[in-house]
Amino acid sequence: MKKLLEARASRAAAAAAAILSGAVFAVSSVDAASEREVTVTVLSVRAIDKVDEFSKGDFYARVTIDGETMKTNPIRQANIDKPDWKLSKKVKPGVINVKLEILDKDIAKDDPIDINRVDSKRDLDFSVSTKTCRVSGFASSYKCGSSITRQGGEKKAAEVTFKVDVK
Repeated sequence: MKKLLEARASRAAAAAAAILSGAVFAVSSVDAASEREVTVTVLSVRAIDKVDEFSKGDFYARVTIDGETMKTNPIRQANIDKPDWKLSKKVKPGVINVKLEILDKDIAKDDPIDINRVDSKRDLDFSVSTKTCRVSGFASSYKCGSSITRQGGEKKAAEVTFKVDVK
C-alpha cells in the first residue's frame, strides 16, 4: 500500500512539473492535432431495376468506418438526388478501412442493394489514407472530395454516387 501511494505521489509530482514547464500543453495539442475525421457523403442513389416488388424502395445507407457501423434513416423513393447522408468518424492518422452499403428497408429483413461491379459482392469496400487523402480499392484511386460513382449489375441493383472527405 505504501509503494502504491509513493508511486501516485511521484506521478502527481511529475505531472505538476510538466504543467509548470508547459510540456503537457504541447503533448495534448499534438494528440488533438493528430486526430482526423473521415466523412462519407452519399450524393445520390438511383435504382437500376425494381428493388421492391410491392412498393418503391426504402433506401438507406450503412457505412462502416474503421470498424464502427452507422446508418441513415430510410427514404422512400426509387431515385434520391440529394439524400443528405453524411456519416463521420474520428480516427487516428493512417489508412482507414471503409465499407459502404445501400439497403432497402423491409418488414422482415432488409435487402442489400447491389452497388458493386463485382459479381456476388453487393457492397463497396475501400480504404482512405488520412495522410495523402487518397481513396483506393477501386480500379483507380481518387482524391478526397471527388465524386465516385458505382453501379451494380445483379438483381436489385442501384447506382450510388458518393464522396469521402478527411478533416
